[in-house]
Amino acid sequence: MKIALDGMGGDFAPKNNIEGAIDALSNPTLEILLVGIQEELEQQLSNYDFDKQRITVIPSEGAIADSEQPAIAVKRKVNASINVCSGLVKKGVASGFLSCGNSGATFASATGMFGLFEGLRKPCVGAAIFGFAPETLILDLGLNVDPTPDQLVDFAALGVSQVKIIYGLEDPTVALLSNGSESNKGNRLVKESFELFHKSNLNFKGNIEGHDIASGKVNVVVCDGFTGNILLKLIEGIGNEIFNYLRCEIKDQRYEQIIQNISNKTNLMREFGGGPIIGINGIAVIGHGASSPKAISNGINSVASLANKDYINQSKNELIKLRESFL
Repeated sequence: MKIALDGMGGDFAPKNNIEGAIDALSNPTLEILLVGIQEELEQQLSNYDFDKQRITVIPSEGAIADSEQPAIAVKRKVNASINVCSGLVKKGVASGFLSCGNSGATFASATGMFGLFEGLRKPCVGAAIFGFAPETLILDLGLNVDPTPDQLVDFAALGVSQVKIIYGLEDPTVALLSNGSESNKGNRLVKESFELFHKSNLNFKGNIEGHDIASGKVNVVVCDGFTGNILLKLIEGIGNEIFNYLRCEIKDQRYEQIIQNISNKTNLMREFGGGPIIGINGIAVIGHGASSPKAISNGINSVASLANKDYINQSKNELIKLRESFL
């Protein structure tokens, strides 16, 4: 199976991407298409010992920087690394791709290249982000900062389909993230969305508060991307601070694994390498900009796992079933 990797994306590119690609070769079924500035990638690859038949450099014309406006840059830089990755998947050369670069550009490129599921207004990004509640999916995590109530219903349906496919749960529970569990709590978006969720055939459990996420109270938590991205980074930040504190205060090596688990469970995007864009006709995984080589390796394997599950067709079929149940 061939997986495309944006070699120029991320805070530590291309070094971490190269090392992540090499680490991913421990999966004997994978070949990596490493996309980026050919001369730079080939020069750095020459410093490593690996199976050269399984990593192929695919040339691009630079990358889209985090400081660039995504939609404009994607159209202007047609041969940038992220666009080349999307093109490889669109042409069927790669089964999917991973990018740790500009997430808005990844979204714009993949959505424009693959297209949306039929009837869907916007895609989203969702993932489990708290390891103490591993079967709680949160979406959106940053792509849609100002969605409409109708779009939140779409995100909920997409989230339900993901939980069914990934965790094998038959009737996932759904909730809206709010500042109180009562139906009259929340901002305008949450209040208007509550009415739509209540009328739907989703297994809707009402509003939940932030602390309910930690206990895994429901399987799908829906919020706007602005809130979701803050939540993601808050959990990561708190986890890192607790991890550093315990490492300083506890010297007994018997507790080393427990302390490490705190970091692992509060940085799931790092552990799994990223989350897929949900609702588009191709596999595109958005990785953390600060991803380590191991996280990038995990992200490559996450792309492969989704491809092996026939993820796109399963997602479409689950969404069709859910929509039929709304009628």
